[in-house]
Amino acid sequence: MPQTVGFAWKDSESAWRFSTGVSLHGHTMHSEECLSFLPRYLHRAPGISQIVKGYERGPKAVDFARAYWTPPLSPASALRVERKQIESLDLRALVSLTDHDNIEAGMSLQVAADPREVPVSVEWTVPYGRSIFHLGVHNMPPTSARELMGRLTAFTASPNERLLPGILRELAEIRDVLIVLNHPFWLEEGVEQADHDRALPRILSECIDWFHAFELNGTRVWKENAKVIDLAREYDKPLISGGDRHACEPSACINLTNAASFSQFVAEVRSGYSLPYFMPHYRDPMTLRILEAAWDILRPYPAFPGRERWTDRIFYRGEDGRALPLSEVWRDRTPWVMKAPLSALTGSLQLLAAPGLRGTMRHFLAERGEILP
Repeated sequence: MPQTVGFAWKDSESAWRFSTGVSLHGHTMHSEECLSFLPRYLHRAPGISQIVKGYERGPKAVDFARAYWTPPLSPASALRVERKQIESLDLRALVSLTDHDNIEAGMSLQVAADPREVPVSVEWTVPYGRSIFHLGVHNMPPTSARELMGRLTAFTASPNERLLPGILRELAEIRDVLIVLNHPFWLEEGVEQADHDRALPRILSECIDWFHAFELNGTRVWKENAKVIDLAREYDKPLISGGDRHACEPSACINLTNAASFSQFVAEVRSGYSLPYFMPHYRDPMTLRILEAAWDILRPYPAFPGRERWTDRIFYRGEDGRALPLSEVWRDRTPWVMKAPLSALTGSLQLLAAPGLRGTMRHFLAERGEILP
C-alpha cells in the first residue's frame, strides 16, 4: 500500500485540492493524565529535589501515582481550536476528540454540534503483555457508546489478552467505527523498552485484522514517526494523522480528504486511502512546543469558572478513592515550601511563551541534531 504524507512547508497549496480537514486524537478536560512521572524529573533539579524527597517520606507521604492533571480546554473550546486551524485553510472541519478512556467530550457535543462532524470517540488504554498500548476508537454510535465504553473500561481495569481480538472484532464490525493504533512506539510511564519491543509484534500478529490505520503523531519526533511509516508499509496499513493535543496548540498533523462527513472519512480510511498532512508548527523545536504547552497547562483561565487556576485542574486521590483538586486539598493555601519554586516556574514559562520571544526561542532551542522531514 503506497504511504503518502503531506507537509505544509513543502507543498502549501496541496490543501487546496481538498474540501475537508480532519483533526483526530485531541484531549480535553475529561482526560486524566497521571503525574507518577513527576518525581523522576523533579529530582534532577537541585533544591527542588530535596523538597520532593520530603513529600515522599513520612506518614503523610505523597503518592504521585494518585495525582493527575487535566487538560485546560473544555470540549467546546477544544473544538473551536481545531476548527479555527482547519477553517483557516478554507476547509470544512471534522474533529474527533479522544480523551483517555472517556467519551464525555463527544457525547456532550452531540447536542451542540453536527454529529456528522463531531463523532463520539475515545483513546482506549489497552494493557497487553508487560506493556500498554493506546487505541483511537473513533465514531462510536451515540446510542450504544456508553455500553461499548463500559466494555472497554472493564478490559482496561482487568485485562485479559485472550478477550482483546473478540472486542476489536465486534468494534470493527460496526461499519462506521475506525480503530487506530496510536503512537505505536511510545512508551507508557513505567514500561520497559524491552517489554514493549516484545509486546508490539505480538499484538500486531493477533489483532492486525482490526486495526484500520497506524498513527503519525503531531507531538512525536520525526524519527519515531518515520518508524511508523515503515511499520505501516510492513503490515500494508494506511497511515493516519493524530494531533495528540493536550493544551491549546492545534493539531500539528491533520488529514486531508473530500469526505463530507466523518462516516465517509472512515469509509475512505477503511478502504485504504488516507492523507496525513503535517502543519508548519510541527517543525518548531519540540522543546519550545513543550514549554508553550506547559504554560498553557499552568496559566489561569478566567473564562472557565471552577477551573480558572492550575490548582483547580490538578487532582489528588485520597485513601478513600475520592479525587479532589489541589485548591481544595490545600484549602487555597499553597504550602510555603512550594511557593518559591512554583512562582519561579510559572514566571519563567510565561516569559518564554511570550509571542515576542517565540522567534528568539525558536532559534535558541533549535534541535539541529533532530531529523526533520
